[in-house]
Amino acid sequence: MKDIYVSDVDIEMSRDVESLRIDRHMVSDLGSRVPGRRRKAVDRVEEHAHANPLSTIPLLVKHYRVDNPRVRALIKASLSRLTQSEPGEQALIECMFSRNSQMANTAAELLESRNYNSVNFLAAYRQAKNLVTQARRGEVFCQDIEELIVDSINTYKEGRFDQGMTYMMMARDLLEDRLEWHSHLKGYIKDVLRLTPDLSRSGVQTDPIQESIRHLASAIPVREYHDARALLELRRQETRLWKQLWSLEEYISKRIKTKPIRELTVLEDDDKLILQSFLTTARRVDDTIQDGRPADALKAVSEFLRGEVSAEYLARNGKRLDANDEAAWFTMWSVTLGLLKLVAPVIPNVAEEFYQQYFRDREDSPSIHSVPWPEPFSELEPEDVPVARPGKGRFDD
Repeated sequence: MKDIYVSDVDIEMSRDVESLRIDRHMVSDLGSRVPGRRRKAVDRVEEHAHANPLSTIPLLVKHYRVDNPRVRALIKASLSRLTQSEPGEQALIECMFSRNSQMANTAAELLESRNYNSVNFLAAYRQAKNLVTQARRGEVFCQDIEELIVDSINTYKEGRFDQGMTYMMMARDLLEDRLEWHSHLKGYIKDVLRLTPDLSRSGVQTDPIQESIRHLASAIPVREYHDARALLELRRQETRLWKQLWSLEEYISKRIKTKPIRELTVLEDDDKLILQSFLTTARRVDDTIQDGRPADALKAVSEFLRGEVSAEYLARNGKRLDANDEAAWFTMWSVTLGLLKLVAPVIPNVAEEFYQQYFRDREDSPSIHSVPWPEPFSELEPEDVPVARPGKGRFDD
């Protein structure tokens, strides 16, 4: 049966010849009474781990609980050193999703001490996997749930632990409900088919009933669940937008050191254009949210970020930010904070995360949900988002 998620460590371990050689002799070499042999074994492991952590870190995790205390101590020390780097830590996270359950358990326990909430996440993942297995055996459609599970793993690996857990539990709950519904429906079909002989003897024409039941039974395995698909699309848009916002906020925060003061700025044409474009986008996003299409709302914000902000404004005015241009500072401060206000109704946790990290110490309000709109967008309200009109705009001097 096809795995939901194939860990990179399983792939790398199976094809890395050197790691296979190391695995065969590592425990005996590390347990040698000859200090030089032990030192040589440690150097060999760590040298290869720096070159290919995904195939070597798992070996240390695999033998982490070896009986020999001397070997255990050396493995623990090497693993501690190697996972101080980002590639090493990422390899340790990847071990959580290995087919080797013992390795996964050990990795989760090690990460738990680093506040990764890994033990709970691994337990939720295994519960979801078991439900997928049940669904496949019962021919219950679960492809969308499998995609949500993979998305939750990727979110977790990005360091968004709480969000990853939320997605995983959502996948589990959706599939539990679907399996229960499927079980009830199968019971209903059996009951109807059991009654048809009695109905036939009573003079009821049962051929149409049986034909409808047959069609229903054949349709169950391939039924799409549109609510789950819409939820999955929302999660994907959220992840995509999170990455864009992170990139923008990092770019801006390295250049804008203090909150710009409006009175000190004289806006240029590009500044006025991006501010007007934001208002147009705000109207589009608000209408989309009101229509009950949150994924499309996030998509509109993502397109604005990719197009008007990155490809247009920053491409032409990035040097102004580097040169401490107050107007460019004011413009991008307003747009970036405004974007967080814009997406807060749909993804409040993400908006709050970025606000606390990049804006909280320079704004008077404790939360993105209470901070006022930036001055250029101060008249924005959820139910009355103004439209940017052609001609002389509100940002013209």
